[in-house]
Amino acid sequence: MSVFCVPPTQLFLETSSEVQNQSWQQSQSFVSPRGRWNAFLNQVCLSTFLPWLQTEYAPEATVETLSQLWEVVNGFAINVDTKRLVLIPDKNLETGEFFVPQEWIDIPKLAGDYYLAVQVSPDGAWMQIWSYTTHEQLKNQGSYDPQERTYSLEANQMIEDLNVLWVVRQLYPEEQTQADIFPLPILSTTQAENLKQRLASSIITNPRLELPFEIWGSLLEREDFLQATQNSNIVNLRQWFENIFADSWQTIENLFGAESNLAFSFRQDNDVTEESIRRIKVIDLPNQNRNQTLVLMLKLTAETDGRVGIRAQLYPHERNSYLQNNIRLELISASGDVVQSVAAREADNSIQLKRFRCPVNTRFSIQVALDDFSFVEEFEC
Repeated sequence: MSVFCVPPTQLFLETSSEVQNQSWQQSQSFVSPRGRWNAFLNQVCLSTFLPWLQTEYAPEATVETLSQLWEVVNGFAINVDTKRLVLIPDKNLETGEFFVPQEWIDIPKLAGDYYLAVQVSPDGAWMQIWSYTTHEQLKNQGSYDPQERTYSLEANQMIEDLNVLWVVRQLYPEEQTQADIFPLPILSTTQAENLKQRLASSIITNPRLELPFEIWGSLLEREDFLQATQNSNIVNLRQWFENIFADSWQTIENLFGAESNLAFSFRQDNDVTEESIRRIKVIDLPNQNRNQTLVLMLKLTAETDGRVGIRAQLYPHERNSYLQNNIRLELISASGDVVQSVAAREADNSIQLKRFRCPVNTRFSIQVALDDFSFVEEFEC
């Protein structure tokens, strides 16, 4: 892009080849394609704009936002004195409308004062800040898209000249820039862990749109949420044959005592061998009237051809009780297809999937679902 094509009121900065290369290399550590692209655009913008800002206007400017956020949300924030600048990079060459993810507007921890619309060339060779606005204007005058969860403003509603921002900061340091932000609910540790496991599934391609925003925003506010990556939650089933288990997968005896086998036996279980391994996981199922605790059981058998034979069964935690009507136990392939699905009928005290065999290095997920609740665990054989 030629600098002569840039309006004189807009800030245009070229990016060094070193920044381009470093940004690309750093982006490759992100799990999803969306995360890698976000990381590249944001890192190019950050590494180019921050030194300029510190040199020209604000030596004290610092970056606060964790880069892990780019795995799920585009944008980053820079603190300047008591104000926050939120930059939203985009490779789109159209500048008619500015889109801001809802996370940067409605999560108190992330919300800023000023929002800068940034173009970044697809190869990262340059960046251009074509307009800016405030949190208050985005919240009160912007259009909200509930499908994409974004706020947007037309270009003619924004200020093109970034110099105006610095002048206003000097003349009116107490300018009202933020609209009211409502606090988000606080999640229990159990709720947060169940939701994190659900979102870690490979069948979920866009986690930020999977949950109601209030719940999603509460997860992002937790310090530990962004530390977990998608791959870290995959259960390697072959490690079970080496007596390597995650703490969340317990033996039946540890949870229920020595007599537990009387209550938990697979129906038509004809493949009992010394190589069979059984483990269970406790799932808390929210309900309007009460919480029901469920037990997901897996039994593995080593096959002679190298595959792993697997049975999956779901029980209520309490003996002599029944599963909620229509609760589903599902087997989902790595591509997101539902391979098996079974639903509890009235007075069912267990449901199970048909036994299946899993080849080496194959991934799949087990899902427990009822109404709006869903628990997903991802496995690899």
